[in-house]
Amino acid sequence: MLVERRTHFSPTAHGFAFSNAWSFGDADRAYLRRILRRYAICGAALGSFFFGVGALLIPLAVLVIRVLLERHLGPLYGLCGGMCFVALDYYRSGLTPIQIGVGERRPVPGTDLYRALWKRQVQSMLTDGARFFVWALVLNYVPSVWPFGGGPRWLLARSRKEWRRLRASIDAGDPAPIGLVRDRKNVFDNHQVLVFGYDELDHEHVILQVYDPNCPGRLSTISLEFGKQELLGRESCGADSALRGFFCESYRYVAPARRHARA
Repeated sequence: MLVERRTHFSPTAHGFAFSNAWSFGDADRAYLRRILRRYAICGAALGSFFFGVGALLIPLAVLVIRVLLERHLGPLYGLCGGMCFVALDYYRSGLTPIQIGVGERRPVPGTDLYRALWKRQVQSMLTDGARFFVWALVLNYVPSVWPFGGGPRWLLARSRKEWRRLRASIDAGDPAPIGLVRDRKNVFDNHQVLVFGYDELDHEHVILQVYDPNCPGRLSTISLEFGKQELLGRESCGADSALRGFFCESYRYVAPARRHARA
């Protein structure tokens, strides 16, 4: 039984031609702090309106996350979630990066496209960052034996459910960003890609067709084997550890600014 499905998304036409390799500078850190501060204020205002004084803990939680992020951020970083989200925004608007003047040159701080990538990256982490942390925690630190039921089998069971969601999205013609949880303890070693097609070889073996910002300008794939004890996933785009779980991200469309052509 072979089932093949593709959307109209193309990594060469709709993905960015520049790679997901960025160097942290003072401007990057300042921009990250401004974005998180903005979300903290909005979260506190909304939370206080609906839940009362207790919601004032929201900005404190965001502050703690910000401190932890900055403590673990090295000189290099990735914007894989932002690149996938913005690429999908373009696609759903009927645009390609080339059509609005975005070529192979990586945008620099201060440009519209750079700000859009950062904003969408932060949005992706605020909506799905907790799942990255929880899945990595369960994979590495929760015993798989009863009554805990953690470890790779926990991720396997949930990835099966996520596969059904992902398959339904692709069958409907909608590319979908997913979060990848790798067999690593450092949560920042995980990744985000955009799935635009799949080959279902049988009930246990699937090959995902993906746009991977780490490998611009070409098709990347992820092979999935749903075993009895764990998910065995292999990425064609240079990952050095096995994939143990994945989930569909909470993407919502944002109309891209056409002025990115002047970025």
